[in-house]
Amino acid sequence: MKTKLKSRYDEALKIFVERYKKDPNVIAILVSGSYIHSKPDKNSDLDVYVIPEKARMRERGNTWINGVEIEYFINPPSQIRYYFKMERDSPSTAHMFANSKILYQKGNTVNDLISEAKTILKRKLPKMSKIEIEFARYEIDDERKDMEDVFLNKDEFSFRIIAGNLLNYCLSTFFKFHRIPKEKSKRLNEYLKYHDKQFEKIFSCALIENDIEKKFKAVNELVSYVENLIGGKRPKEWKLRSKCTAK
Repeated sequence: MKTKLKSRYDEALKIFVERYKKDPNVIAILVSGSYIHSKPDKNSDLDVYVIPEKARMRERGNTWINGVEIEYFINPPSQIRYYFKMERDSPSTAHMFANSKILYQKGNTVNDLISEAKTILKRKLPKMSKIEIEFARYEIDDERKDMEDVFLNKDEFSFRIIAGNLLNYCLSTFFKFHRIPKEKSKRLNEYLKYHDKQFEKIFSCALIENDIEKKFKAVNELVSYVENLIGGKRPKEWKLRSKCTAK
């Protein structure tokens, strides 16, 4: 972080903390995001979490201090732990707490929450069920067929849209198969390289390619790679049976 930019962020944080620490119900304030990683971009904001001891209402909002945008969250410990429990596929709250800096605290509650968050991030996400795998195969295969149709019909508009849908389906399936949380787009490239260099290479090629024929080939290569991850292509004949959910 450049010195001038860091100074502005530091001053904005100081003012924000002083504003909220006056409330006797507030037991902790922490900051997360690019400020912690020291890699802010031009439009980076400050992600700040305010923890009241008790609260009936939760709050999320944006404010500006000296030209610095602050996105803030106000939740009591019980609500934070609820998010820890419910955000299984994308544990964003746990990620915020595990990668944070405490700016103000009374007692040890925030330390306990940070410890719990770090434990959550060490866990693998749930393994894909048989039904989830079959639906992933269906979605990818169905979209791939549509892409082939519009490619043969030289419908570039539809082709671009469907190719994009396929990229998203493949990416989502990749995350689920490897049981890892999603990552922000601006950090996705390195994230994919860390987990699977071959997938990152194929995905990048399919994403960046502009020539229609080359893109068609690249997206099909990506589809094949992901299908192999989840046990192969969808069979021509298949069925799923499960209990009715209507009562």
